[in-house]
Amino acid sequence: MQAGPRCWSPPVTGWMKINIDAATFPGEGSVGVSSVIRNELGEFVRARVKKIRVHVQPREAEALGLKEALAWAKSLGLKKCIFETDSKLLADACKGEQGRSYFHTIVLDCIQFFKHFDEMLVQFVHRSANEVAHTLARATHSMSDSQEWVDVAPGIIYDVLINDLIY
Repeated sequence: MQAGPRCWSPPVTGWMKINIDAATFPGEGSVGVSSVIRNELGEFVRARVKKIRVHVQPREAEALGLKEALAWAKSLGLKKCIFETDSKLLADACKGEQGRSYFHTIVLDCIQFFKHFDEMLVQFVHRSANEVAHTLARATHSMSDSQEWVDVAPGIIYDVLINDLIY
């Protein structure tokens, strides 16, 4: 059994939690990535989705999702972040697992971003604790471009956000 939280929980004071996920759409040769930022009160802060025209396997898509989230968090000036992913492979690889695949090349790019944060963590959580990012990543299938929401969550994830606060 894989370790990792099964329910979403807010970060400690002064930190932001960023749930990330990716969805592959092989028929159209693209990947949808999503990131959702919430604060220590569990409040929605921002969300972002991006469709990337690339044909990759799910593990590479997850790594691209983390890379996009790291670049976005850096551009926002966030300094203390927990990045949650439902990819145990990705979370483990960020701890220094080496390899020569395309996946590991993307992970090395991610690791280069780590130095831009005062403190940060990439951790595995079960899908049930990452439902908000999963839902948004799947929704990119019907989107044509990147989108960002600030302060007000998109309707597609509103119920998931409420459920995360209840449990």
